[in-house]
Order: sequence, then C-alpha cells, then structure tokens
Amino acid sequence: MRTTTVFGTWVRGAQSELSIATGSFMLAGGVFATANATLLRASAAPRPDLVIIALLCFIAGITIFIAGRRFTGFAAGALMIGVLCVVVPSVWFTPTPLRAINLGLLFLPFFIYLVWFLPMWFARVLGYTWIGLYAGLVVLRFGGEITTVLLTLAVTGAVLGELIGHFKAKLERASITDPLCDVWNKRGFERLLGKLIPTAQRAGQPLSMLYLDLDGFKAVNDEHGHAAGDLVLQRFAAELQQHTRPQDVFARFGGDEFALLLVGSDAEGATRTGARLQRKVPDPRWSFGVSEWRAGESPGDFISRADLLMLTGKRGRKAEPVSGAG
Repeated sequence: MRTTTVFGTWVRGAQSELSIATGSFMLAGGVFATANATLLRASAAPRPDLVIIALLCFIAGITIFIAGRRFTGFAAGALMIGVLCVVVPSVWFTPTPLRAINLGLLFLPFFIYLVWFLPMWFARVLGYTWIGLYAGLVVLRFGGEITTVLLTLAVTGAVLGELIGHFKAKLERASITDPLCDVWNKRGFERLLGKLIPTAQRAGQPLSMLYLDLDGFKAVNDEHGHAAGDLVLQRFAAELQQHTRPQDVFARFGGDEFALLLVGSDAEGATRTGARLQRKVPDPRWSFGVSEWRAGESPGDFISRADLLMLTGKRGRKAEPVSGAG
C-alpha cells in the first residue's frame, strides 16, 4: 500500500499528463512492435524493421519518463512527426493485407493523442497526412481490393478525432470562462496575462489592471436573494464590457470581484479609465484599485497588489481609488 502511495506521489510530482500519455504511448508501441516481430510474426522471414521500431519506441518512452514535466508540447509534436516518418513507411513491408490493416488501426490512437494534447491545426495536418500516406502505400502494395476498408478506417478516425477535438474545445472554454457573466474567469485571465506580459515587455508597453469590487453586494443577496444578485452581476459585466476596448481583458474572479487588464496603459491612465467607467456604469456602485506591472513581477503578485489597493481604498472610505504606479 505504501509503495503505491509513494509511486502515486512521484507520478504527480515528477510527471505531467503530457509526459505520462506520451511515454505510455511510446512504450505501448514498443510492445506492439516486439509482439509482431516475435510471437505474432506472420511468416518465418525476420522483421528487422519492427525490431528497430520497438527499440526506438522503448528508448523514447524511457527518455520521456526521465524528462517528466520538462517534456514539452513542442517536443511531443516533433516526436509525433518522427513516429509518422518511421511507422507509416513500414506498411510497405507487411506481408499480408490483414497485417497492413492492423498497422492502420494505430491511426486511431495517434490522431486522438494529437487532438487532445496538441493544437488542432497541427493534429489535422499530421493526422490526415498519416492516413493519406498510409492508404496510398497500402493500395500500391496490395491493390485496390481493400479500398472500402481503408475508407472506413479513415472516415472513422477522422470523425472520432474531430468529435474529440470539438469536445476538448468546449471543455477548455468552460474551464476559462465564467458561466454566469460570460466573461473570462480567474484561470482564463491568468493564462492571458501570462501571454501578454512578455508581449508587452518586447513592445516596451506598460500593462495595468483594475481590480473591481461591487459595493454593498452582500446586502443585495441578503435582502433580495441570490437570483437578484446574479442579475446584478450579469448586468454589471455586460454594461462594463460595452465601454472597454477590444484588446482589454475583462474577467470575473468570483463573487462580486472583477478584473480589467489594460494593455498599453500605465497606472495613471488606468486610474483615469477606472474613473471614466465609474461614470459610465454608476449602478451598482463599485470600487477599484490600480496596479501597473513591474519588471520581474509574477502575475500573482501583480494581481494581489491591485486587490490590496482596492481594499485599502474601501477601508479608508476614500472617494478616489488608490493607485499604485510601477
């Protein structure tokens, strides 16, 4: 029992979902190739190509597990290109059409892996290249008698991959958007912030944020119920978004707390923007704090400073928001 716990802790700490899936995929490929070269060999003729593929798969799988969380999506994409270049040509050496179809079934887990872990455009390019080259080689090798089987395999794999890709996109959107107000949630905001910070650095642009909090929102829930409170939040989010720029990022962090990321605005400009938005959206009343991103600052510290300044302004009951310049 303790061994299982220690192993589980190691996996969670040292491995990512990508490294686990890719390493397992490669090791399973090594087992598959080994079985076809030995126990399941269709003829007495040796298959050195399968032995080489098995060795490459085992080496790749072990290397990935050693790398663990250091194994990146870019490395995964490069590896899958290598898999295509090695596995697909091997269909030319299969002794029977049945073995060729058996090899073609690898397209299904290959395409699903690409769709789930890599960008959809990359999955489509590599996946459809795989099935196109594979089908062409099979027809050249064995003739057109198994065209129907190839078509069924291709259509089944494509439909399955596209459905999983659609489902993945919906899951990803749900995980980074707030379902009540239909804006980014904190996770989505932080993800975008992580991309915008280096972009702003390269362009030499300032980056500021407003941390917004509705005044007296608890009383709305207590006196009129949560349904009324939800309507207040939805109306506030919709009205505020009407007065922001397309490049700005607006998010709900939870409860009655929101954030607005202003690209190209320093703290002074962000404070003016906040005051303008308060005039545009006066009901419900709300407070805000401003922080300007500082070089070397983590996204979490950047957000926390704006939150703290908003709270300081509220507690001090100041008419003007508190601003923290870079």
